[in-house]
Amino acid sequence: MCTAATYYAKDHYFGRNLDLEFSYHEEITIVPRNYPFIFRKCEGINHHYAMIGTAFVVEGYPLFYDAVNEKGLGIAGLNFPGNAAYKAEVP
Repeated sequence: MCTAATYYAKDHYFGRNLDLEFSYHEEITIVPRNYPFIFRKCEGINHHYAMIGTAFVVEGYPLFYDAVNEKGLGIAGLNFPGNAAYKAEVP
């Protein structure tokens, strides 16, 4: 299971662990402003803030574990095995 923590003082600090026994060859990844994100099931986006985070990069496309954008918004994809239910896609 992954864990995340935030610390608020004068600034905002965010940290998390990647609690896996193996590597997907993740790397620190920087995405510039307006890098085109192309999605499979919905319209892509071409306008967004720059981001930095930890990602597994597949064919030039970053699959982020966690990231923070240049305005300070941060996210983390935490792993809680057995707690998700996936339904069939509905058109």
